[in-house]
Amino acid sequence: MQNINPTKHRNRRAIFYLSILGVPLVLLGCVALASIAMLSQLPLFGSLTLVVQGVLLLLAGGGFVVGAVSTYRGITLAHDNELAFRVGEVLGQSIGGDPRYRFIRNVSRRGLGYIDAVLVGPPGALVFRVLDVEGTWRNEHAEWKVMRNGKFRPAPINPSRECARDVYALRKFLKKRKLEKIPVYGVVVFTNLEMTLQGQGQVVPITKPNRLFEVISRDYLTEERIKLPQIEAAVDAIIDG
Repeated sequence: MQNINPTKHRNRRAIFYLSILGVPLVLLGCVALASIAMLSQLPLFGSLTLVVQGVLLLLAGGGFVVGAVSTYRGITLAHDNELAFRVGEVLGQSIGGDPRYRFIRNVSRRGLGYIDAVLVGPPGALVFRVLDVEGTWRNEHAEWKVMRNGKFRPAPINPSRECARDVYALRKFLKKRKLEKIPVYGVVVFTNLEMTLQGQGQVVPITKPNRLFEVISRDYLTEERIKLPQIEAAVDAIIDG
């Protein structure tokens, strides 16, 4: 199994967000603020000056907001998903050297969104939602609860729904590329071996890395459903579009 981080594509998107959107828009905001300061030193020309200052203020605010978000997005893309990498390493020990399996982590594509990792192989595609939390978490069907002060309360996030959303997004993404025959599964992986994980009637399989291979062997790994050309096409689509 190959543990892949689509570095070239990821870096290309990071450069786009940083150099095309982030930094220029922040600079635009700075120029707008400087222009407002200069106008305030000039003789007033009534409402026209106020209108110009208002427009410049909007440009400054918009530039800073969009620029900051884009810069953050670019920096995020420039980093690997270490949690997904570790999950891939554990999974690779179980799957072995079969080159037909590709574990693609840190997936981020327009029209697909962000996915922690996707395993593509003869059984199809398997979407990973990977997270690192502490405490006691319980999954009942599609709902999640976390232990607080001795009682189970609604969890702040719902990994099952997030994973299901990513599964549907990948199915739609592949269908647009005429790869709708590739089945897509999902799994939620908690990387913290010290936390307590409970489940009953899970909609999406949940596990820790030490039991990952056992859990996905119950459904995803039960049979080979696609051929090598489909595997290659799916991998190319996920990495390069």
